[in-house]
Amino acid sequence: MNKAVGFDQKIQLSHLDITAQELRYTEKKDMYAKLDEYLRSDIKGDKSRKNAITMLMKIWCMVEPEYEEMQREALQAFPQASGSEKILLHWGMTLLAYPFFKCVIEEMGNLLKLQNEVSSQQLNRRIKLLYGDRRRVEVAVSAVLGSLKAWGLIEHKGKSIYTLPGRISIQGSFFKYWILEVLLRVSEYNIMPVDMLTSQAAFFPFEFDVNIAELHGTRIKVDRQGLDQFMLSL
Repeated sequence: MNKAVGFDQKIQLSHLDITAQELRYTEKKDMYAKLDEYLRSDIKGDKSRKNAITMLMKIWCMVEPEYEEMQREALQAFPQASGSEKILLHWGMTLLAYPFFKCVIEEMGNLLKLQNEVSSQQLNRRIKLLYGDRRRVEVAVSAVLGSLKAWGLIEHKGKSIYTLPGRISIQGSFFKYWILEVLLRVSEYNIMPVDMLTSQAAFFPFEFDVNIAELHGTRIKVDRQGLDQFMLSL
């Protein structure tokens, strides 16, 4: 049986910003109508607009119960966050919401560790092995790539070739802790060394250094092994 895809179309960064901003003041039950009002000028087609709103709601509003605390923290941090930090929050919430997005991101991150550019054909071949050889999979891969390009995280070099313009450095302690928790939650491992966690393929557009002291008082558990090996878990 084919696995669910769900990531139907490109998501604009400005639409994610509006969703996160509005959710701080609007009840969830009223968010659909509010987003429909905002997006009418950008997305004329009713079906496309409905699909975009459904995706925005899934990313920021209709989160799984185990992610509600992370959502609350992200919404609280959002107004004071820099542009790069806001992208990081959107990135993390999308990873939590869409396993398909995570799968494409990981495959792209793994390819970029081996080479300087990635083709959509390469990605499609890899993702179809996991999700089936379907037209919908190609459309969804294109939607992920289009979103990343719209967010400024990858560049399109023509002929379906994409490159990484540069990695975004994350400095704020909260944002480091928050994305580390995201990576732990979406990882297949329950515990990982710090350097393994920060080099995860799903984190490929970003970089930061971890000071273990910054994790004190968070939901991340730190276990020391040997002289300089720190293992992180939830």
